[in-house]
Amino acid sequence: MTLGVEVYGFGSAFAHGADPNDIDLLIVHPDTDPASCKLAIACKRGLVEHLSRAHVTMLSASEAAHFQFIRTARAFCLQAVRNRQMEQDLAAILLEIHRRQPKSFAVTGP
Repeated sequence: MTLGVEVYGFGSAFAHGADPNDIDLLIVHPDTDPASCKLAIACKRGLVEHLSRAHVTMLSASEAAHFQFIRTARAFCLQAVRNRQMEQDLAAILLEIHRRQPKSFAVTGP
């Protein structure tokens, strides 16, 4: 079975012309069941391992909706990460972040 989470970017690292101190990411997992939570945790580990100064928040889809986090933070979806393609999906996220902030953050490949 393929599970997935969505990774969002928000904050100053994604603002045009900003000189950010960190990079804010949100991982939204579909449910609070163990498999969904484990995938979100694995995704967070992969991002933090390869991205310096990352601050990662994890919320279930119902929590994100309840707190209206995506709208309030003006977050946007960078990429879905699927359990069967985690390395490729994380690599795509890292490339997108590097494209947006090539000099501000050290990114190492997965």
